[in-house]
Amino acid sequence: MYKLKLFLYCLFIVTIFSLSGCNGAGDSSSSSVSSDSEDKYSYKYEGVPIYAQNKSFESYKLTPLSDSKFYALTSAQQEIVADKLLSTLYFGMPRADIRTLIDSGKFVKTLQDMILKSTNNLDEAETRLNDSGDDGEFYYSDYPTGAKEVAKILARFYVLQELDKEYIHYWSAYVLTSTIMFSPAYELESSHAPNIERVYSFLVRAFRDEYSLKYTTFLHMISDDNWRRFRSPEDNGREMMEIFLQDFDDTKVPLAGKALKNWHLDSDNDTLVIGLDENVEPLKLFGTEIVDGFDFYRAVVLSSDLTKQVSARLVDIYFPTFTQEQKTAIVSNIVASNPNTWQDILLQIVFSQKYLLESDKPKSAEELFFSVSKKIHFKHRRAFFNNFADNLNDMNQASMKYKLGRYVEVPLDTQSFITYHKAVRENLFISSYNDWSSGWVDEQLLADEIFEGISSYEHATILEKLIEHLFMSVLARPATAQERELLKNHMLTKEGTYNAPFRIFRDDRSLNERRYAAIIILDYISRLEQNYRFQKVQQ
Repeated sequence: MYKLKLFLYCLFIVTIFSLSGCNGAGDSSSSSVSSDSEDKYSYKYEGVPIYAQNKSFESYKLTPLSDSKFYALTSAQQEIVADKLLSTLYFGMPRADIRTLIDSGKFVKTLQDMILKSTNNLDEAETRLNDSGDDGEFYYSDYPTGAKEVAKILARFYVLQELDKEYIHYWSAYVLTSTIMFSPAYELESSHAPNIERVYSFLVRAFRDEYSLKYTTFLHMISDDNWRRFRSPEDNGREMMEIFLQDFDDTKVPLAGKALKNWHLDSDNDTLVIGLDENVEPLKLFGTEIVDGFDFYRAVVLSSDLTKQVSARLVDIYFPTFTQEQKTAIVSNIVASNPNTWQDILLQIVFSQKYLLESDKPKSAEELFFSVSKKIHFKHRRAFFNNFADNLNDMNQASMKYKLGRYVEVPLDTQSFITYHKAVRENLFISSYNDWSSGWVDEQLLADEIFEGISSYEHATILEKLIEHLFMSVLARPATAQERELLKNHMLTKEGTYNAPFRIFRDDRSLNERRYAAIIILDYISRLEQNYRFQKVQQ
């Protein structure tokens, strides 16, 4: 962690087990860590809990979706909800795997158990991700700015094959760094591409080390990375109150500025400096007495409004069509569960009945891509994720770029959506993997087993089966009668045989023809609203 934090205010990372006290930067009488228990979850830094365990799903007050509720849904609704949950977590499964999971009779419980265990081989994953030499598996470019760092973060979701505890750490960090709360904001001159990896990696490690929501937030607040966004005492103090407490009381800003008066980002050497000309006059703020900047940040994270307001920011993302009254009720339920960690809020939202059954929202590019890519056996070429990061920028969905975070809702203005659709259609749906292009793998997506028991000359039946397979794999729903007729009439003659190049036969020579038909079907699917929007199944 940052040496500055360790040295200046006895952030106990190195000395925690010795539990020795030290003088703070502005309060020489206070002890940094309480040591009256061997239980690490009792450790506190000036009242800020340091460690916290994620709560159990059973303790959530925002009611989680249960298996009994899930299996009370129709089969079609189960498909939609299962796909929605996995896609929200940037994950997907081939059709056979998702059916096995649903047919197990414990779909929800199985997923909940999966994310409590570490099953991915992280060493192997990082070895692959770092294979970026001239003939390596990945290519990361410094152009455009930030693409190199973002591309590697995106590629990690692709490389990891299991939905597990570590995957959730990566996903949680990605969601938070896309918000106003933790954005590295590399669009600013004062921020730089390495800050992307610094902030993201800090959050991942905070989740691994079981840091509490409050302690994680405190460490971020006092970091260089945070100060690169808001560089003056008054600006930083104001923004921390507005961002994390949604407190817009201007009368508090001079007090915050005074407490932070010896903090600044040095414009020449680009480094956070905390001088010795600190404030010594006690100040009244948030109903407590503060003196210096550390006191100020600690008071912010100990505020009774923190959990409520950060929950509200995340609720806005996942419930964009809800009324303010409905959102307030959801936030109240989250707060009532007394979340200890950031994941207590994120997972409580994503696994909730409210979200999975009642919310509809546009999908982010990541929610669409990582889900579909696993469903259709997508395989990348070297520069794919660098281009993906660049495409996100063109969609106005850039990762970790904006000072104020991504828009709460996915940008759906004409230009943004055209870029979104074009990137998804050309790179994901109609691209078959070959020596030059990323895309889906023919032998896996169009496997012979799909057509088991069908004669190679039953053209209409084969096409029906292919349409059914691709619709269910990608959209988790069957094609309508009208869609089946539209696609069949496009590819079949009146006599029921295939127009070139849509001939489909079940032997090694036929895979190319099968690919042509799949491209037409997937091209049609790429144009459907359901690709770009999560559905609700209940009012």
